[in-house]
Amino acid sequence: MGSNKKLELDEEIHSESDVESNMDMEKMDDLDDLDGDELSLDDEPSGSQVLQSTSKRVRMIFSVMASPNRIDILRILNSKGPLTYSELKSLAGFKSKKESGKFAYHLRKLLRQSLVALNKSERRYTITNLGKLVLSLARQIEERSIIESGKMYVRTSHDSIEEFNTQKIIQSLVREGSLPLELAQKITEEVENRIYKYQTTYLTGSLIRELVNSVLLEHGHEEYRHKLARVGLPIFEVQEMISNAENVDNGVEGLLFKTGQIVFAEHLLTSTLPKDIADAHLSGDLHITNLGLWSILPDTIFINVKTLIEDGIDLKGKSLGVC
Repeated sequence: MGSNKKLELDEEIHSESDVESNMDMEKMDDLDDLDGDELSLDDEPSGSQVLQSTSKRVRMIFSVMASPNRIDILRILNSKGPLTYSELKSLAGFKSKKESGKFAYHLRKLLRQSLVALNKSERRYTITNLGKLVLSLARQIEERSIIESGKMYVRTSHDSIEEFNTQKIIQSLVREGSLPLELAQKITEEVENRIYKYQTTYLTGSLIRELVNSVLLEHGHEEYRHKLARVGLPIFEVQEMISNAENVDNGVEGLLFKTGQIVFAEHLLTSTLPKDIADAHLSGDLHITNLGLWSILPDTIFINVKTLIEDGIDLKGKSLGVC
């Protein structure tokens, strides 16, 4: 086990040194390419020289953006960084040793353009502010090109715009709602017809879910609709909460905690508790305290002392805390 970790560390250090040494070599190549065009430290650069230098810099950054692999690396660092060399390599999909050189090449390009930085003391890579700007620009270009292509696209709950694909609706119905495949296909076909009929200009994942649930209800499939219901808050209520955030204890953290409680409370009443128990709580026949926490943090635990004494307690490697 220890030898495997040492091999991985040696590979990482070796790969990082390859990145740095190759960067130094490429920098020397860049200096050679400049030849007589390189500015003297004593000379004042002219306006045309500054413009040419800036133009070259922009072209080099756009050439970096041309690679999907490098955009993926930026996205990974933006959402999960800082990361070690091996962590970043694995998350970027370069898992075999044969692909190490390819990954090092792409990472080197990003480092050279200052889109990614290496913290040498921590041996971790992070996206720079320039890298974030480039990533944002790439996302805007991608989204705009999709919109202007004339096809129908969906704004998903995963912060992306994707081409409308009925297969994803079918997969969701089968996976989330446990619908038989034939029924899922029938419901999806009707939903698709309505989407094109209404000529919706701003199609979102939540709107598609609303249409799916509406069609399910019309066909008498209330139980399937129940499984596919979305828990959360209406936009109006969210806006009200944000407007009154200063009145919430602990500020933003308190607001997030309150919002989370509302979501978990709704999930408990609609999907976890038996309907008669949920209705008893709603009608006041019984009361569940801390509804938003009840399903994830039970406030009362009943223990058979005799069984505890005879069999002990299995903490599964965890320590027992005492309050």
